Amino acid sequence: MNKSKIVRSAAACLLAAAIMAPAAYAAEPAQPKAEQQPDRLPAAKGHFHEEHKKHHREHALGHEQYRLAKLRYMAEYFGIAVEGKTSEQLKGELKAAKEKDPAKWEAFKAENRAKRLEMLRQAAKEYGLETEGRTAEQLREDIRKFQRSKDAADDSRR
Repeated sequence: MNKSKIVRSAAACLLAAAIMAPAAYAAEPAQPKAEQQPDRLPAAKGHFHEEHKKHHREHALGHEQYRLAKLRYMAEYFGIAVEGKTSEQLKGELKAAKEKDPAKWEAFKAENRAKRLEMLRQAAKEYGLETEGRTAEQLREDIRKFQRSKDAADDSRR
């Protein structure tokens, strides 16, 4: 009987604390965090976020430049003038050129697949991997497996 009274009183105390704790915090006047830590937290947080945004803008700009260079390369292959044109204009003209001459488009794709296969073969040879009779997808997967195993080995040394 004595144990049950202790358990009930402990449960009642916990319940009362759970009810009173949020009310106690709500009764306190809200103070901005900037006043609690005058210089360090807001400056550091703002600096981090601005640098982070700048980092992503740089990557986005790099991607746009890469995409525009790729569109220009494709346009030159199809004999389309590129000076003073936006990427949207180039996309439209390339789409029309692909529809007009599908054989040339297929030749363009085949040429670029061959370049990619040769690049993958060179990379595989540098890693000492077998390249004979392997497709581009197989070579890419072999290179990734090799790099992952190399990274895992490097991580185990730490």
